[in-house]
Amino acid sequence: MKQMMERAMALLAVVVLVAALALPVGAEQIGGSVEAEGYAGITGGRKDQAREAALQNAFRRAVEQVVGVAVQSKTVVKDSELLNDKIFAKSHGFIKTYRILSETAEADAYRIKIFAAVSRYKLEQGLDDAGLLIRKVGKPRIAVVVLEKNTDGQPVPGGTVETQLITTLGKRGYALVDRQAMLAVEQEAAKGQGDQTDAVVRAAAAGGAEVVIIGRAEASAAPALGGTSMRPVQVTATAKAVEVETGELLATAQSSQRALNVNPAAAGAEALQKTAVEITEALHRQMIAAWTKRVTGVRTVRMTVTGIPSGEIGRLQEALREQAVSVETVHDRGFKDHQLRMDLEITGALRDVVDDLGSLELERATLSVAGYSAGHLQARWQTRSAKGGRTK
Repeated sequence: MKQMMERAMALLAVVVLVAALALPVGAEQIGGSVEAEGYAGITGGRKDQAREAALQNAFRRAVEQVVGVAVQSKTVVKDSELLNDKIFAKSHGFIKTYRILSETAEADAYRIKIFAAVSRYKLEQGLDDAGLLIRKVGKPRIAVVVLEKNTDGQPVPGGTVETQLITTLGKRGYALVDRQAMLAVEQEAAKGQGDQTDAVVRAAAAGGAEVVIIGRAEASAAPALGGTSMRPVQVTATAKAVEVETGELLATAQSSQRALNVNPAAAGAEALQKTAVEITEALHRQMIAAWTKRVTGVRTVRMTVTGIPSGEIGRLQEALREQAVSVETVHDRGFKDHQLRMDLEITGALRDVVDDLGSLELERATLSVAGYSAGHLQARWQTRSAKGGRTK
């Protein structure tokens, strides 16, 4: 019962986080309100200094609570030093409002209890800067292919927009597919006509990519403005991020920028750089929102279990409902030739479900995961021998 209550509270907090991420950039979220108690020692009789230190400590503890919801607990432990530098050291910056519930000056210490509203938007930005949200979704391998043309209409492999995407995403913690391998794909795609998305996705998948960003950017120069030597250059660009396994469209972006210079090449470079920044930010923001929603929301995956006797189906499904924290509901989809098909409604990442399956306590068997992809889990049922079996 206690586990169910804790689970319900965690899910409620996660729903608030997902709603927060859906708001436009610049919005301040409602919610993220927590109670926290701060503590500080009194030295030299300076209660005023101790009170301020206790208040800052309470701010930190409030932010720690919300961070614990926003990222996996193992990530918090693994990256505690990073969190301390990037997040906790400036906790007061994430507090929207607070009120003091109680405060006590003891002989050698000051305690203060607050009710604080933590800005989820600012915190999400801070976690993003620290690279933790990317780790939360498993650092998917990303391939980048942008078909870019300069003002002469000539293709530019590894051009400005592609370079900006790779550089910025790399700094933010993304795992990137080898660029040289993708340049060959890009050169081949540039020879084709029409939409090259399918061909690029297939090639990226062969290179180990889990997500491919494919885009087009083209610079066009106009005649010099009347009475001047200034040449305007217009750059238009589009890009989209596609998940290789499912073909799901994660993000789309488009940009149009203009620059003036006596040198068309210089104007083109300036306009391309502006376009690259806009495209990169838009794709990054949308991918983070899509992945975070997936990680924290409820979704359905198909699970196939081979080798299971029909008499064990009920016990397995009961164990999944009661022991697997990330499994909400189990739907039986059929049984044939010792192969059971089920749909699992899950919360959290698929890797969490895999971990849960590996720790199931089954009386007469063990369950091992044979493989998994974005929407499918494959597991094997192996009956224990009577000698090694577990008894109640």
